[in-house]
Amino acid sequence: MTPEPLSLTARTLYAELREQTLAIGATENLAETPGTVVPKTVRGNRYLYYQYRDLSGQTRQAYLGPDDKRTRRWVDQLRERAHDRAEDLQRLNELRAAFLAAGGVPMDSAPLRVLKAFADAGLLQPGPGSAVLVGTHAFNALGNLLGVRWRTHMRTQDLDLAGEADIDIALRRPRTSAPDVLEQLGMGFIPVPTLDPRSPSTSFRVRGRELRVDLLAPQVGKATGSAVRVPALNAPAQPVRFLDYLLEGAIPAAIAGRRALVLANVPLPERFALHKLLVSESRPPAFSSKAGKDRIQALQLLQVLIEEAPDDLREAKIRLVERGAGWSDRLHRALARSEREAPEVVRVIEGI
Repeated sequence: MTPEPLSLTARTLYAELREQTLAIGATENLAETPGTVVPKTVRGNRYLYYQYRDLSGQTRQAYLGPDDKRTRRWVDQLRERAHDRAEDLQRLNELRAAFLAAGGVPMDSAPLRVLKAFADAGLLQPGPGSAVLVGTHAFNALGNLLGVRWRTHMRTQDLDLAGEADIDIALRRPRTSAPDVLEQLGMGFIPVPTLDPRSPSTSFRVRGRELRVDLLAPQVGKATGSAVRVPALNAPAQPVRFLDYLLEGAIPAAIAGRRALVLANVPLPERFALHKLLVSESRPPAFSSKAGKDRIQALQLLQVLIEEAPDDLREAKIRLVERGAGWSDRLHRALARSEREAPEVVRVIEGI
């Protein structure tokens, strides 16, 4: 079950692909619209945004990065090369193809087409306040980000997008809604009816196919079953427990397909791993196979992170345990169930 490292070539290509994808997204705003670089504090952390007005006169902001010397130096470089966008796009396409040829794992075409539509509509802009890709597609994206190929590569047509209900809407105000994006795609998405006909749908599927999109949000307080509105999706979403922990500190990842490339936020890998363990202990007995899949994903991630990012992993566990006994108890139970599959991983996580 130990993940297989990607080649040094693939790792190098992915790092450049991600950096160039971020740069081109920022360059589009710097090149085409006059504006200013502004700092903004989100949950105690300072970030830089490019602020400008669109054709309708509304103020828009594009995420640039943390407010530090590196980001400010990068912004200066972007301004210098904004006029070279066509060449940059060609280079980006070459990097995408080279990365996949070197062993990178692509996303299937159908879910990537949907994800690209969300990105084109402005719902997946990098940085705080935007939607976050979660679920199995995020797990696969994290493999490329960490430079490994998962031993149990999981394929699915389910696309899970999440966002916070209490985020400052001034940070990100999409021009269209997630349901409208799906309708405009012309792929045949229809709303999945809810148990309460008065409640809005938060899931959408294509009749006769496995393709499905679920819109999610963190559950606050006791479960009510009622959907909550998420500004990042401009739509109602289904509250899910523990999701607030998963979404905190999400990072941008380049998600490559055979014909397209999308930049989307994904959870921090250390939080994704520990969150999967929490979720595995919250599933009812009838879903034991899904709980097993949760643990498999978590253990593979943890194997990599113990070697590559032990300090980040330790910090993520501290933040989880701080949330209360219920959280830490679930984590310990999940680790106990994982003892047979990965005893060394369990020992390390219990000890940090």
